[in-house]
Amino acid sequence: MKIEEIESLSFEDGYNRLEQVIRQLETGELSLDESVALYEEGMRLAKHCERQLDSAELKVNQLLAAVADQDDTPQREN
Repeated sequence: MKIEEIESLSFEDGYNRLEQVIRQLETGELSLDESVALYEEGMRLAKHCERQLDSAELKVNQLLAAVADQDDTPQREN
C-alpha cells in the first residue's frame, strides 16, 4: 500500500491490514523482495496505528482533565 492509502485508513482498517501482512510474512512463502516490501508496509501500518492510538489517548486525557477541573470548581448555591 502507498503511504497515502495507509494514512487514509481508520485504525480498525489499518490494524486489520497489519494482521494480514503479518500472516503473509509468517507463511514464509514469499520471495525476499516481497518479504521486504511487506515488512516495510507493516512498519508503516504499525506507525499509523500507533499515531491514531496516541491521538485517542490524548483526547481521553483531555476529557478526563476537563471533568476533573469541573469537579474542582465550586458550585454556586441558588
